[in-house]
Amino acid sequence: MNEHFKTITETLIKEGFPELTEKAAQQGQLLDFKITPYSLNTKLSFKFDSLAHFIEFLNIHNPGEVQEKEAALKSTLMELDLNVEEFFWVNFFGRKVE
Repeated sequence: MNEHFKTITETLIKEGFPELTEKAAQQGQLLDFKITPYSLNTKLSFKFDSLAHFIEFLNIHNPGEVQEKEAALKSTLMELDLNVEEFFWVNFFGRKVE
């Protein structure tokens, strides 16, 4: 795992999300994210160099599930007028389990 991905993963674990730790499952949080052309200036905002870079990160934690989401991610970037080959920000947050 490269250093950038390691930093993101460590931060998400520290925040206790269920995909990465059992702690958050007890708190009822699910990890979610929003893609933006800018940082929201939170500790859970991370820059990715391209869609391929973000997909590489997602594959570390959810291998096999990413291919289903890749088309939706491309569509989201297009809606935001972002190029899949250029940088963008992913702002992670916790979503309550209903």
